[in-house]
Amino acid sequence: MLRRYGTGINFEGRYELKRCSFGQYVVNFAHMNSKLIVCCFICLGCFQLEVTGQYTYFQLEKLPALINSPYAEITPVPSRDGRTLYFTRIGHPDYNQTLLIDSVDMALKLKPDQYVALLGEVYSQIAGSKVSNPVSAAFNQEVWIAHADSFDFVEVEHPGYPLNNALPNSMVTLTPDPNSFYVINQFLPNGNMERGFSKVSRVPDSIGWSFPEPIEIRDYYTITSDVSLTMSFDGEILILSAARFDSKDMDLYVCFREGPNKWSAPNHMGSVINSARRETTPYLSEDNTTLYFSSNRPGSLGGNDIYMAQRLDSSWTRWSAPVRLDEPINSKFDDSQPYFNMTSGYIYFCSKRDGNSDVFRVRIAPPQATELEVIGRVINRATKELITNATVTYTMERGVKNQILASDGTFRLKIPKGVKTDFVAEYPGYAGEVEHVLFRRDYYYFREQYIDLYVDLLRINSKIELNPIYFKQSTAVILDESYAELDRLFLTLAKNPGMHIRIEGHTDNVGKIDKLMQLSEQRADAIKQFLVKKGIASERIGIEGVGPKAPLTDNSSEQLRAKNRRVEFIITRL
Repeated sequence: MLRRYGTGINFEGRYELKRCSFGQYVVNFAHMNSKLIVCCFICLGCFQLEVTGQYTYFQLEKLPALINSPYAEITPVPSRDGRTLYFTRIGHPDYNQTLLIDSVDMALKLKPDQYVALLGEVYSQIAGSKVSNPVSAAFNQEVWIAHADSFDFVEVEHPGYPLNNALPNSMVTLTPDPNSFYVINQFLPNGNMERGFSKVSRVPDSIGWSFPEPIEIRDYYTITSDVSLTMSFDGEILILSAARFDSKDMDLYVCFREGPNKWSAPNHMGSVINSARRETTPYLSEDNTTLYFSSNRPGSLGGNDIYMAQRLDSSWTRWSAPVRLDEPINSKFDDSQPYFNMTSGYIYFCSKRDGNSDVFRVRIAPPQATELEVIGRVINRATKELITNATVTYTMERGVKNQILASDGTFRLKIPKGVKTDFVAEYPGYAGEVEHVLFRRDYYYFREQYIDLYVDLLRINSKIELNPIYFKQSTAVILDESYAELDRLFLTLAKNPGMHIRIEGHTDNVGKIDKLMQLSEQRADAIKQFLVKKGIASERIGIEGVGPKAPLTDNSSEQLRAKNRRVEFIITRL
């Protein structure tokens, strides 16, 4: 029995350019009296350039044939370093044919003509109408990857399963973690697919990809199959284009992060930013104040054009009147899906001006890197020697854990500016100290940066250093944001099966002593139960409610009291 496929499809894509988050450089295009008005301010140390009130020529560049094929290309998403371009190709005959039904791959089970007939039936369910030629259909969407050398794109890669399969696949946004991305649709290992979005991650030190992990948006639905989405640079905001019961057509909505892979219900962004026509393919500037999107509202040059608007206050419902961008970005044909890459200074977008959807770019600003290369060392704190073959775990803010091997005791890694990254080194018999790294986005760094990660030999009565564990106020309920740290504690115990620990709960001195003692013990026990459920033997974990009896500070201010509200992990046996 063929199941009903509920899904989304990305017809137009997303993204627009312009305003650097720290106000260091602003590029605004506005249509006024049929001329291009450019405001460009760049401040990189002593270099400044300012051009206002004059017609300025920007050279339009169509990307080479290895990217722009005879088929349609949409949704260009450049990596932060500008050396990789992710894009979606539609209707290409060289598509990944993986089509799972009840965990059975029909591409392997059926004859070619039977398989194509089945795929047409699946696409017909998605479209709600007959799809007679599924190979060339708009639902045959796959992610392709173009790689550049120091000058231009020189090769393309066509990833296989699980990033691509026979169903619609399209990458829609970067995340703060440069190894993780959002894609359309939600997939289950048995082959089921639902509407929504998923997160995929590139496996470090490998060419592989993780299986798509569903993203939870409360009360998510869309009436049509067309979807698009973008994430803010800091990973706290989603802007979604959808057709919902309170929209006039495709309207723009904002979602707020509620936890790892969890987002609030979509909030309508108001009648100024949204018109009676279609608003799609949003892109939010790095400072969360300028929104770019595509619309076919009255006043466009033709079909879809790209517009921009400014957020007027701390809410997400008050916006300035959208302004249409002028040529060469917009044309009398459909133009959409812009994405500005600061590192290269290029704005990428898609246009049908040559008869098919192709990827174009225009350099509209001097290059400015948004990533920094980090060179790190793993060091034994006691001996000051390098630890070879240590595993370095790094986690971008609200991102997934990634690992890299420091085979000779050193490692190199690129991380985005303005995004806090936690590093910790792991080696059997040692405990690593978490190093927090944050490079300011409004600084220009002229060279790579260096960090040292220290590890300590595990000893009885020594502490296992973790980031703070947070609880719901006045309760023993662990907040979602702390589970990543507890997972790290679990891995330490799992890798050292002879280790026993004592979990100590501590509080400040505000409240009755008996209540504080009880709360501190309950919080220690909550962490123990988490570890036991993960598979750690109960007898390896002791708990103690210390309450306010062992303060780190004198509790004389709220800031000092916060330091006393903590959980500590003491090694009791090895």
